[in-house]
Amino acid sequence: MKITFEILGILLVVLAAYSGTMYFIQRKREQHAQAEGLVVYATLVSSEPVKFMNSVGMRKITLSIQEPDSAPREVVLRSRVDPGQKLTTGARMPVVIDPKKPTRIYPATPESAKRAVLTGSRQERRAMQSQMRNPRLRERPRTGYQPPASKLR
Repeated sequence: MKITFEILGILLVVLAAYSGTMYFIQRKREQHAQAEGLVVYATLVSSEPVKFMNSVGMRKITLSIQEPDSAPREVVLRSRVDPGQKLTTGARMPVVIDPKKPTRIYPATPESAKRAVLTGSRQERRAMQSQMRNPRLRERPRTGYQPPASKLR
């Protein structure tokens, strides 16, 4: 009986060590990709909840990515999403492509998003460039209010 508990304890320690090691390896890969990877805008194709052991907040996100000088491809990510966040089909978001293994895709941090390479049609690239140059245009509410003429200058 004592040997059984020792074996279970050793298995538990090995499992914990493996999980911790994999966490730090994946974290290091993502940091390297954020620092040196290719940043492109991906289009959200679909988003649905993950149906595995009641994973709270986990979503399966399908993105369409077009790298420079290549055809578009679809990528599936599984990520935690805030319950109040709405993911709408057609939204564009920056993602980082790992330089060592292009099948690894990570959501871009604000620092790496500044290096985004614009792909797609000419109209899409121009719209993205105007948003990147003047980010306040995205934050301003779309109301009919006009400030007085004296404050415009």
